[in-house]
Amino acid sequence: MSTPPGQVPPGWDDPAGPQTPSTESPAQPPAPAKSQTASIMWAIATMVVAVVGGFLIYTAITHEDGGTAAPETPAATDNAAGTAPSETAATGDDDSSQPGTTDGAATDDGASGDAATEDSTAGEESATASETPSTGQREMTEEQKEFVLALQRRDADDPMAKGDVDAPVVLIEYADYRCPFCAVWGRDVQPELQDLVDDGTLRIEFRDRVLFGEESEATALAARAAGEQGLYWEYHDAVFAAAPNSGHPDMPREKLIGFAEEIGVPDLAKFEEDMDSKELRAALQADQDEAGSLGINSTPTFLVNATPVVGAQPAEVFTQVIEQELAAAQE
Repeated sequence: MSTPPGQVPPGWDDPAGPQTPSTESPAQPPAPAKSQTASIMWAIATMVVAVVGGFLIYTAITHEDGGTAAPETPAATDNAAGTAPSETAATGDDDSSQPGTTDGAATDDGASGDAATEDSTAGEESATASETPSTGQREMTEEQKEFVLALQRRDADDPMAKGDVDAPVVLIEYADYRCPFCAVWGRDVQPELQDLVDDGTLRIEFRDRVLFGEESEATALAARAAGEQGLYWEYHDAVFAAAPNSGHPDMPREKLIGFAEEIGVPDLAKFEEDMDSKELRAALQADQDEAGSLGINSTPTFLVNATPVVGAQPAEVFTQVIEQELAAAQE
């Protein structure tokens, strides 16, 4: 263990501690040679014990602090560069907060209010798939469950939803179109749940949770504009299919129009007009307010009926939660 210059460890300033050799002549006659030899040997032995003891203490400390443990992987929080989410995606983009289970509101808010800073680099692609899925940690009261379940819209005309309006299980997804974890989930995991949508078990309702600035907002509005012409999910899929494996893609207006052309939006003039629609912007803000009221500052975040799940967890996690919620709904 090192000592800062000019300081000495506690106890070294007492008479028993190491002393600076004096340059003055001794006031007493020198000790006999035998005595001097014994003193020198005792001093050497003391120094050896101190060095060995210090080394053992240092080893114990570093071992206790994780010297032999598996290296920790930072949780995905805001935005980051690093490992591609396709290799490591497990939690979410921005913050690892999750909806709470005590009052219907999330308890973790680490993204400066309702929106994360666009260029933060806190660890977006660093969570590992081996992490335990983030779900509710405590039992909800019936009142709390009713609060969460009341967030389901079950609107047959909602272009941002798919599945039977009366499905026993509703999965609400809060996501940002420029979040690579959201792209991983939308591109790789959601299709694996399509059979449950097709057989009437599951309904998926998408909510915009814009965390990464104006281009994320513009993309959300473009998807809604495509939805005005019945192509919301086609636009959703096209954006996530083109998403890079890391970072937040640039989404200039011409690129957003390009996606509309790619999926065959019939009226591009109307599409552009709807991108600037005050009504669609107000609807997007309603989603923002809902997510903010829940304290959701990590994307993607999900509510599967009354069970929160945070991050791009594998399909098996969602099928297990869906089965649990289905069983509960049938009781």
